[in-house]
Amino acid sequence: MNVLVLDETMELSAPIHGLASICGWEPHFVGSLHELEQAVQAHGRPALTVVNLQPPLTAWELGQRLRGLGLESPVVVLGAAGQEGAAPALAGVQWLERPAGEAELAAALERVVSRLGLGGRRAGPRGGAGAHGLVGQSAQLGEVLAKIEKVASGDANVCISGESGTGKELIARAIHAQSARWDRPLVTLDCTAIPEGLMESHLFGHVRGSFTGAVEHRTGFFALAHTGTLFIDEISELSMPLQAKLLRVIQMREFVKVGGSKPTRTDIRLITASNKDLRRAVREGSFREDLYYRIAVVMIEVPPLRVRRGDIGLLVDHFLRKFSAAHHKRVPRLTARALELLLGAEWPGNVRQLENCIEQAVVLSDHDTIDVDVLPLGEPAVRRAGDTSKPGLPAGLTLRELEQQYILQTLDGVGGNRTQAARLLGISLRCLQYKLKAYRQGGLDQLAQFNGAPESQHPLGV
Repeated sequence: MNVLVLDETMELSAPIHGLASICGWEPHFVGSLHELEQAVQAHGRPALTVVNLQPPLTAWELGQRLRGLGLESPVVVLGAAGQEGAAPALAGVQWLERPAGEAELAAALERVVSRLGLGGRRAGPRGGAGAHGLVGQSAQLGEVLAKIEKVASGDANVCISGESGTGKELIARAIHAQSARWDRPLVTLDCTAIPEGLMESHLFGHVRGSFTGAVEHRTGFFALAHTGTLFIDEISELSMPLQAKLLRVIQMREFVKVGGSKPTRTDIRLITASNKDLRRAVREGSFREDLYYRIAVVMIEVPPLRVRRGDIGLLVDHFLRKFSAAHHKRVPRLTARALELLLGAEWPGNVRQLENCIEQAVVLSDHDTIDVDVLPLGEPAVRRAGDTSKPGLPAGLTLRELEQQYILQTLDGVGGNRTQAARLLGISLRCLQYKLKAYRQGGLDQLAQFNGAPESQHPLGV
């Protein structure tokens, strides 16, 4: 299905591509009304038009232009509070008040698409992985997303392993969002945030007077997650006695509150995560083997960022847009030196560390560009200019040759995604296309690896 998206800021990129992956859409992004008109002339009327309404474009002007193009239905418009009444009445227009965050935007967009009956082969408000912050197109991440797709529809217990900052909770949320329990609670318990003495009470609840300080009844996480999904993060931190009690709950599908005597039935989908190797913990005797096999019916291992370098450019672009909007700034572009440092970094803190690095840079930058001076060079993640373990652009080239190599390096960093590359380079997509065409006519063989990469692709896959 052909979907036309007018979005100058690319705010809708992640949620649109998240829906596209599960609905079979072919989204085409444009940045102005003029480009929208050109797209309609080139590709015909779309099955759906989505507009991110930004000043100076008004709702009234938008309505007039859409009518002139014959795009009266179906149309989804994302706008600020109070703008809806200023637009002329158009049949089929669905208005969305701009939510506070990307996850809320994705959910709102999914609900509208469901009402319009445009969900394609996977209609409904469940969403996809990309709508929950999973950004990238590397083969390693693709394997994770494929496994999410396979396990989401069932009720098998899932265990997610990976280093800190790789996005384990995002994967748990993506599984829940695509499951049959998507409209039921998703409850998260972080075992590192709760003292060991209170963990049993948090898991199962307690009755009043069951121990010193229990002045009222408490509802546990199992009860809160009933009919939905319970996500237990860092499960390896549970003590052996609590592991035994958790095993019994999983086996019997019932629990007893602390200080209580009456069993309570529970119906949950259990997802767990750990940044430690649970198989090694089993061998060392710090984690129960029988519990491991209960929670790890399906194991999803999340690769660290250093082995999926092709996603770094996409993540950088995603975070630049996210934090520029959050801090009310124009989306900056990166200098060649800054981008090279980011692409060559080791990132021991993974996606979370990269996110922090980009937010710092956006906050500290006083210009429309980000150079190495505002990157957190003290962090071990970012290579210093004197680090020669990863070669940069070679010396002795002409200015044209340097430009060509930098463009190719940027394309490689975003997996061949031309829209994302143009944004990082600070040039228009049309300008980038012109340069690539010139390189191709000059017989540049390196461009062959990018053939077939969609111009506005923002594949799924923090």
